[in-house]
Amino acid sequence: MNTSVKAKITWINSNAADARKATASVTIADAFQVHGINIFQGKNGVFLNMPQRQVTDKNGEKKYVDIAHPVTAEMRKAISDAVLGAYSQKMGLANQNQAGYQTEEGDFQSAASSGNATEADSMPEEILPPDEDQDMSFIPIMGQIS
Repeated sequence: MNTSVKAKITWINSNAADARKATASVTIADAFQVHGINIFQGKNGVFLNMPQRQVTDKNGEKKYVDIAHPVTAEMRKAISDAVLGAYSQKMGLANQNQAGYQTEEGDFQSAASSGNATEADSMPEEILPPDEDQDMSFIPIMGQIS
């Protein structure tokens, strides 16, 4: 699959102490948009949380379920690369603007979705939800675009 995924940061949290750092929107294949993707800082690194809504199950307990989410590991990686790349770029621009530099902002497109990916970039890999034991060091953080 070589579907274009573009991401745009729509909100940045001004409170650095909060775990929720930003919100993003993605455009897939210039035809489908998903809004409300959250970027969180966990103890193992930065991770994405897809848009969710609160529902009540049969037992009356409230829980959150995804409204939209990638079905394949390849699409999950393309979305993650695009969103975290846009976030890194936006944070880099924010730091440059504070130093007096002026640069233009733009959408970020992941290498996996732009056709510039190598075979290794497009190989599906197992993606598990982040937990305390999972190594999240492979996810780019602020200032690093892989």
